[in-house]
Amino acid sequence: MTGVWVDRALVVAATVLQVASVRPGSGAEPDSVLATVASVAGLAGGLTLWFRHRAPLAVLAGTLLAYVVQAAILGPVLPVAVSVACYTVARRDGSWRGAGTAILGVLVVASTVVVIGPAGLAPTYTAVLLVAVLAGALGAAREARVGAATRAAVLEERLRIARDLHDVVGHGMGAITVQAGAGRMALDAGADDDARRALVTIEQAGRGVLRDVRWLVGVLRERPQQASLADLAVLADAARGAGLAVEVTIDGTLDGVPAATAEAAYRIAQESLTNVLRHSGADCAQMRIGIDEAVTLSVLDDGAGTAAAEGNGIRGMRERAAAVGGDLHAGPRADGPGWEITARLPITRGRR
Repeated sequence: MTGVWVDRALVVAATVLQVASVRPGSGAEPDSVLATVASVAGLAGGLTLWFRHRAPLAVLAGTLLAYVVQAAILGPVLPVAVSVACYTVARRDGSWRGAGTAILGVLVVASTVVVIGPAGLAPTYTAVLLVAVLAGALGAAREARVGAATRAAVLEERLRIARDLHDVVGHGMGAITVQAGAGRMALDAGADDDARRALVTIEQAGRGVLRDVRWLVGVLRERPQQASLADLAVLADAARGAGLAVEVTIDGTLDGVPAATAEAAYRIAQESLTNVLRHSGADCAQMRIGIDEAVTLSVLDDGAGTAAAEGNGIRGMRERAAAVGGDLHAGPRADGPGWEITARLPITRGRR
């Protein structure tokens, strides 16, 4: 919501400056009719910026036309609206085509200043507009890098889940097959107790496989394209569907957390719940979320958590936390049996 108000404030400021017809020097003032036409042109050029996200090229053409009319009447005024339009075109279209189109707008303004005069203002106005184009191009490049990194992370996560599914089903079915064979031989030998123990083991292994598969499939089905802290409740529901009772406690307001921080928190919670389901033996877990200057996420269970070597899961969680300037603690709980994952992720870092 903050971004929307900033965007609106930018349009209002650009419109006011364009209508004010700020220009160097003190040339002769036109008559009232022409001055009114110039003001209307400046107003039109500023108001078209409201539509720049939906039709950036059309808005650039509109601001250029309004600028030419205004400059022809008053002289070379500051190209405020054109600067915003050039930035938007370069930002929305991250290719060379977008930057090239914005530079064409720069050339139109420069040519107008040279024709109308004084021509000495052309380099200054050109530099201002080129800075706007460069800023837009750099913003587009940054968004492209972030998008590529996000897609790579999603692909990596799906591959990891596929490997987990393979391991769960493969190991579980392997254990069931071995115990079924042992039970059959026990029945042939008349060892009813051994056969009963084999059947119990098969039952437990089957339940464990079903629980893990429900969780992993639920994660794949419910995974949001752009995770937010509100999606942690959906993640907890997926864990409950797999048979793990999850209690969620939230202290603070979920709004206003940067997307990168929210994504890291979601992934850490997901990996933590996966560890609880697959390794702890616990039937319940607690997820605590605190929000102030940072997002503090804790996932605790009361299973058989003990000190263990750091595996790929914990290492991946540490990397996610570090990527947004945070840190992560993983280890046995100090207040009783079980395991605890606690991540502290700053909110200020990553804001744009």
